[in-house]
Formats: sequence, structure tokens, C-alpha cells
Amino acid sequence: MTSSLATTDSVYERLTNARLSPAQRRIARYIIDHRASAAFLTSQSIASQVGVSQPSVSRFASALGYLSFSEFKRALQAWAQSDVSALTRTQTRTSPLSEAIGTEIANLRWLSQSAALEEQIARVGAAIMSSDRLPVIGLRISRSFAQHFAYLGSKVRSGISVIDRSDTEAKEHLERMISEGATWCLAFLLPRYPREACDLVRFARQSGLKVAVLSDESFAAVGLETDELITVRLGTGLLFDTSAAMDVMTSALLHAMADSRPNLSQEGLEQFERYATELDVFEA
Repeated sequence: MTSSLATTDSVYERLTNARLSPAQRRIARYIIDHRASAAFLTSQSIASQVGVSQPSVSRFASALGYLSFSEFKRALQAWAQSDVSALTRTQTRTSPLSEAIGTEIANLRWLSQSAALEEQIARVGAAIMSSDRLPVIGLRISRSFAQHFAYLGSKVRSGISVIDRSDTEAKEHLERMISEGATWCLAFLLPRYPREACDLVRFARQSGLKVAVLSDESFAAVGLETDELITVRLGTGLLFDTSAAMDVMTSALLHAMADSRPNLSQEGLEQFERYATELDVFEA
């Protein structure tokens, strides 16, 4: 929780860095863009401007760490009336797109500074490449990452299968893949961490699989045990998260897989090219 004496920079930081739902991000964007007027509006007036309910605005203030909307409003008024730093003024004038691009550049720089990351990617790539079958878990927002990985991965090895549902059939699928030689499982788990996906990871480990998870920095708070955890930073400035770092890690993991078994991966790539040529898949 905060005190009403929070600094003006603190208000801006909370508005741009807090883990917010899409509806709450709309409120944050409105307040950032209209801080001079928003600081003196009631919670109902802000709700009307944004198109949400009044309780949603109150919950938004709580999500930022304030005891009440009144406390948030006092901090917001101090921010609106103060002479903010040149950096903060520049940040508030930039467009949401510019902010999102800047955040992703910073996220990628952070990723490049991880001393152990390259070794971990090589280790995980070799491990999952050695698994005779490879289940890849990805539910809800993470489904597209799992499908992207599996589509490209199939070019360098066979036996990759996406699990993007959470019923008993998914568990049957995992058990079947174990019987066919799976020793590792790969899972994409992005906020807001679907309970069903976490349950599948637990089931996979209980069934004897080792599990590698690609997620964001906040994932550790879930308390889900994994054998390998590869973390990235996401952009949270737009209505929905941006994930450039996750794309880079996915491609890096595929590259590491191919490097660990170069003959097998080269054979798979050449086979795909033959099929593509025979079927006239591409325009150019």
C-alpha cells in the first residue's frame, strides 16, 4: 500500500508498470493522456469517459496500490499540478505505440545482458531435441506461441504435438506421448497464467516428464515448479501485452535444437524444401 505523499514520478510509474487487466489499461491510458482534467474528476466521471463501471475505477486505484480512490485522486492532483521532469514530460507526450516500441527495445536489451541465458537455451534445446516425442503446452493467449513453435519445430524434427486444450483428453494425450518416448515437455505460460495450463504442467511432472517453461518475470509468484524456466519481459503499455522477447526466445530455442542434432535437423529441412517444391507451396 502507498501513502498519499507518493511522488509524482511514482504515480506515472504505477500507471505504466502495474500489472493491469485490459479494462484497467484503458483507464490508465485515459488518465495519462488527460491528467490535467482527470485529476479533478470523480470516479463515476472517469468511468463514463472510459466506458467502464464506477466500481472498475475503484478497483483500478486498488490495483495501483492505493488505499482508496480518494488517495489515488490526491496523488494524481499533485502529479497534474507539479512541474514534472523533462523525461516524464517527454514520456507523457509520446504515443502509446512509441512507448510500446521503446519498452520492447529495453526488454530485448535486458535479455541480451543475461549472462547465463545463452547456455540455458543451448541446454534446453538439446534436452527437448533428445525427447523422442515432444508435447508443447499452450492454452489461451499462449496457444499461438505453442503453435508457432510446433510449426517451425516440425521442420527440424518429427514428433512435436501441441496441447492447447485442458480437458481429460489433454492428459490422455500426455500419457500417450510418454508411452511413445516423450521425456520432456515444453510449456508456454504467459499472463494471466491459466489455471488449466498450470494443472497440465503439474500433471506432466507427476507423470514423469521433465518440463521446460517459457514465461515472463512475474511467473515465479505462481509457485509452479519446473525443471527449466526461461523468463522474458513483456510490454504492458498497450491494451494487450506485447511480446517481442518471447518471439526471440522461441526462435533461439528452435535454433539450439537444430544445433544439437545438425544432421537430423538438416535432413528435416531438406525434406521440407523438397515437399515445398513438389507442391509449389510458395509464390517465390
